[in-house]
Amino acid sequence: MINKFKSKSNLNRFLFLTFIIASLSIISFILFKYPHMGVADQGDFDRVMNASGISLLDSDKNNPNFVRFYNYIVTDYTISNFFKTITGSIVGSSIGLLILILSIPCKLFNNSIFRTEYLAISYSIIYILSITMILKYLNIKNSLKLTFIGILSLFVLFDGNYIIWFNSFYGEPMMLCSLLLLIFSILYYINYKYVKKNNHKIMSKIVYILLATFLFLGSKMQVVTAVPFLMILLLKIILDNKKCLSKKNFVSLIITLCIVMAYPLIFNAFNGSISNDTQYNSVFYGVLNGSKTPKQDLIDLGLNPDMASEAGKHSYLSDEEYIKYIPRTEITNEEFYSKMSNSKLAKFYLTHPVRLIQGMQYTASKAFYTSTVLGKTSIDYSTEPTIKFSRFTSWSDFRENYLPKNLLFIISTFLLIFIYTFYLYIRNKNNEELKNKVFLIWTIMFIAAIQFPMPFVGNGRADTAKQLFLFNFIFDLLLIITASYAFSKITDIFSKKR
Repeated sequence: MINKFKSKSNLNRFLFLTFIIASLSIISFILFKYPHMGVADQGDFDRVMNASGISLLDSDKNNPNFVRFYNYIVTDYTISNFFKTITGSIVGSSIGLLILILSIPCKLFNNSIFRTEYLAISYSIIYILSITMILKYLNIKNSLKLTFIGILSLFVLFDGNYIIWFNSFYGEPMMLCSLLLLIFSILYYINYKYVKKNNHKIMSKIVYILLATFLFLGSKMQVVTAVPFLMILLLKIILDNKKCLSKKNFVSLIITLCIVMAYPLIFNAFNGSISNDTQYNSVFYGVLNGSKTPKQDLIDLGLNPDMASEAGKHSYLSDEEYIKYIPRTEITNEEFYSKMSNSKLAKFYLTHPVRLIQGMQYTASKAFYTSTVLGKTSIDYSTEPTIKFSRFTSWSDFRENYLPKNLLFIISTFLLIFIYTFYLYIRNKNNEELKNKVFLIWTIMFIAAIQFPMPFVGNGRADTAKQLFLFNFIFDLLLIITASYAFSKITDIFSKKR
């Protein structure tokens, strides 16, 4: 019996080692095979660069032929203001913290060059280790089942259209990596408390979860919608351990939880200009876009109907393309920004449900896209922008071309998973490990569900597919869980027949 247990344990170790080697090989092939791949800047990098003291090389600034946006990746930058690099890790997104960590050795060796490859390597390490640890703490004892979920994870989660974003200043990689860190930290806690039945040093396990939550909530402004769901989950974890914690530790965790939940609100406040842009898009490029009654819509929003002349326009056009209400000007501030609010937008869609459904149908048509038309190689490789990308993209190609892009499919998938997990939760009242894992699945599901309407409601029809990145990733996680669970049940049936 002991030899059999050791044999299984050794086999599982071999499987984990194989998984790590395979994942390293896939990422190396996607990012570091010549030509090196990444995603060109579409204007989003400045918010990270400005907050982190990173700027363009002088040679690029002074080059009249330099093309910064859309067509080519730029990998080399300069650490121009190290003080901002330090402060950016506090008031900026959580990418700033990673940039600070990577910038310190650069400064120590008197090197002011910062390369996006540094981020790509860091993301790759976090990504691989997080997924490996998630697989470990799922506690799958059967080697066949572990092999199945491992292969599925490699095929889906290491898809090239996820990994290619690692070589950039976009917030998407940090969002995915920190989400995986959060899932890993919670599974580690569940394993420690409910599998090993150990409450010693439980405080440190909860702190790990809070740190991962901090990184996730600060990864991108759009993640602020996850605050209520993570608040419930973390509050449950802390309260479940109230008897195991000293009064001092309990109070400390509650205070830390409040700080962590406040962080994304502060982060969003520091990006007010971006909020103005999305607010403009939400009305003119969302509510009024294609509307048959734009003037009445503006009246319903409590705004000046004269602004209907700007219907169908987003906030990034040239000034000449607007008739009167140019974004970020005094008249627009007086007539629009000062009078518009999220509550008015919410009230509009609640009182116009058909318009909301139409918006969600449009959003569904943009779901499951993780590819991009932005350039993927540097101008040094080719003056012709590299748009087509096919390095390990079988899953995203299948998902984009064959998964139904409609509300019925999306709602049905979420509903079926919720109903079945609810059944498992009720049926296994005494199984705390399973119940906590189900609660984690629910939390992730609700985060994805609230992410789905946000692109259209909060930003109109601007960049919808990119803003569904987190939704798509969580949807993939749910598909992996569902397929693995089905495979597990099938193998159990066949093993019983034997």
